Amino acid sequence: MKNIILSIIIITSIVSCTQKEKEFTRIAGKLENIQTDSIYLIKDNYRKAIAVTNNAFSDTLNLEDASYLTLKMGNESTQIFLHPSDSLHVTVNGEQFDESVKYAGNSAAENNYLAADYLAEEQAMQDPKAFFSMDPVAFKQKLKELRDASNQLLDQSQSSAIFKEYQKKNNEARYLSALIQYPEAYQYFAGQPVNLPSDFTEEFETYDFENEKDFINIPNYKDLVLMRLSELIEGVPHSEGKETLIGKIQSQKIKDAFLKGMIYQISSTNPDSKAIQDLIVKHSQDQDLVKKAQDKYNTIQAILPGKPSPTFDYTDINGKQVKLEDLKGKLVYVDVWATWCGPCIREIPSLKQLEADYHGKPVQVVSISIDVKRDFEKWQNMVKEKDLKGIQLFADNDWKSEFVQSYAIDGIPRFILIDQNGNILDSDAPRPSDPEIRTLIDANL
Repeated sequence: MKNIILSIIIITSIVSCTQKEKEFTRIAGKLENIQTDSIYLIKDNYRKAIAVTNNAFSDTLNLEDASYLTLKMGNESTQIFLHPSDSLHVTVNGEQFDESVKYAGNSAAENNYLAADYLAEEQAMQDPKAFFSMDPVAFKQKLKELRDASNQLLDQSQSSAIFKEYQKKNNEARYLSALIQYPEAYQYFAGQPVNLPSDFTEEFETYDFENEKDFINIPNYKDLVLMRLSELIEGVPHSEGKETLIGKIQSQKIKDAFLKGMIYQISSTNPDSKAIQDLIVKHSQDQDLVKKAQDKYNTIQAILPGKPSPTFDYTDINGKQVKLEDLKGKLVYVDVWATWCGPCIREIPSLKQLEADYHGKPVQVVSISIDVKRDFEKWQNMVKEKDLKGIQLFADNDWKSEFVQSYAIDGIPRFILIDQNGNILDSDAPRPSDPEIRTLIDANL
C-alpha cells in the first residue's frame, strides 16, 4: 500500500511539474550588430526586460492567452505572436533588421508570416508620396489588394487557427485605419484636399467599434478604434459635446484607453486643459490615470508664462556643473532631447543655425539630453560628431529628472523659452525650424 501511495505521489508530482512548466513560454535568440544589454517584450503596461549576454538572450514568461507583443532590440522593434507554453528562437542582424529576422520553434510559422507581411507592406509603401497621392478609388482598390494578398499568405502558412482568426481581424483593421488616414495624408503629399466618394468609408457603417475582446487582443483594431474616436472628438468643438461622445463609449476598457491618450492634451498652452482633466476624472475608472491627470494639471499651473522657471543643475559635455541661475541676464532657449529621438535629430540643423544667428547676443541655447545613464558615452559621441553648439547637458535621471517632471514633459523634442530673470516665457516654445521662434526671441530681447 505504501508503495502504491508513493507511486501516486510521484506521478502526481510529475504531472504537476509538467503542467506548471507548460504555463511558461520560452523565448531565446541570437543578435548580430545590435548594441544593447537588454531586449524587451512589451504589451500595453507589461514590459519585461531580458538580459543580453554575448549577443544572446533567453528567458521565460507566463502567458495566460495567445498574444501579440512588441519585441524591442536596441533602436529596432518588431511584432511577434506567442502562445502559452510556446518556445520561440529569434535570429536577427541589426544591419538589415527587418530583412534578416528569422524565427524557429513551435510558433515559427506565425512569426515568420508577420515578418514577411511587414516586408510586403513596407515594399508597397516605399514611396509614401506616390501611395497616398493616388485618387480615392485607386487608393482603396490598392488597399484591398494588399489586404487580400496578406490574407492569402496567411491561409498558406502553417499558423494556428487562433492566430489566423486574430490576424485576419488585424489585417482588416489595418485596411480601415489607412482609409481614415488617407484624406490628411493626401492633402499633405498632394498639397490640396481630396474629394472622397460617398461610399469611401461605407464599411464603417456596419463595423463594430466596441468589441472589447478584440480591443484587448488585436493591435491594429485597438489603433483603429482609438484613431476613429480621436477623429470624432476633434470634430466636436465644445467640451459638452466631447463629454457626450465619451459617455456613449460602452466598454470601460476602451473608454479608459482613449482617456489615457487625452492626458497628453493637458498642457500649459492648451486652454481646455481643465476641461480635459475633468473629463478624465469623471469618466475614468483607472485611478492611476485620474491621479496622473490631476497631478499633470496641477503641475502646468506652476509653469504658466510669468512664473519662475524650475531650475536645473546638470553636468555639461566638459564635466562642469551648469545651473539655470548661472545664465541670468540671457534669454535661455532649452532643448530637451535624446540621441534615440528621430524628430530631435531632425531639428539639429535648425537649432545650430538658430544658435549661430544669435551668437554674441544675450541668448543662450541649452540642450538637455534625457538619455539613460548607460548611454552617456553615446551622447558624448553624438555631441562631438554632430558638432553641437550651445551648452550641452546630460540630465541626472532621464525622464524622471526633476526639471523634466517639473515641466510635465511626456514627449520630445520639447523646447522652452525662459527670460533674462529666470521666468517662463513659453513652456512649450516653437521648434527651431519654426520661424515663430525668432519672432518670440526678438520680441523679448
